[in-house]
Amino acid sequence: MKIVLCDSNTINSYGFRTSVSGIDLERFKKNPVMLYNHDPEKVIGKWENVKAENDQLTAEPVFDKKDPFAAEIARKVEDGFIKGCSMGLMIKTITKSKGIDTATESLLLEASIVSIPADENALVLYADENREKTLSINEFNKLFYDMEKKEINIDELQTELTAKNDIIADLSAQISELKKALAEREYREAEGVVNAAIQEGKLPESVKSIALAFFLSNPEDTKKLLSVLNGKQTKEVQEPVAPAVSLSSMVKKDGAASTRSWDELDKAGELKRLKEINPEEFRRLFFEKFGSEYSDN
Repeated sequence: MKIVLCDSNTINSYGFRTSVSGIDLERFKKNPVMLYNHDPEKVIGKWENVKAENDQLTAEPVFDKKDPFAAEIARKVEDGFIKGCSMGLMIKTITKSKGIDTATESLLLEASIVSIPADENALVLYADENREKTLSINEFNKLFYDMEKKEINIDELQTELTAKNDIIADLSAQISELKKALAEREYREAEGVVNAAIQEGKLPESVKSIALAFFLSNPEDTKKLLSVLNGKQTKEVQEPVAPAVSLSSMVKKDGAASTRSWDELDKAGELKRLKEINPEEFRRLFFEKFGSEYSDN
């Protein structure tokens, strides 16, 4: 005897169809119990040869005829007095296709022989895998129709996405302006501190670019250093030896550079090497030349 447990083409009393191909049978096949009226206390047998094919889920009932109650139900089924069967499912996903709601993902928990099936495609829905609670039609509608089955308006989503992209673009522009303003403020602060140190005689004019580069990379350390310097410098510090032509001789071991300009270095083909040896000086000269921060991007 083969019984049809589910037909994908039939709409059940809950108002949707169940896709047979979307029913997960793995758990059920491990324990294919056959209940009477979905009562877990009335196990009357098991199901064998459970198959999903041609939009139908079928199985063969095997009754426990050593159990008097199960044997009596088996007799009524075999004699045609009971013809109903019903699945116990947990629905996971419902989608709308061509105007028809379909359970595309579900889990089969049990299948029962029932005296009065709810409808042609008899069905009981469980709230979870433990079968602790069944769902009424109202509970099911609230769970799936009110929360998951809202119509999606593509135009509204596109408008909302465009608005959010505009906000992101505006915020990005603001961030860029803030970064530029911050860089300008930091440079003005560095220039103010270095100029003051030169006026006080703590530094010679000839090392201004070096001091600026050091301040921009280490503002707090520069302030500490200038705070302990005396106001008058020796002639040797005020009049440093003119830089050599080569980049290696113009860059000190501590990473500071001489006063050669961007154009001079560019003409000599030494900008790339300066960027490798002293990136801070490279960035300072770039800002001095173009009025904006250098970016590798």
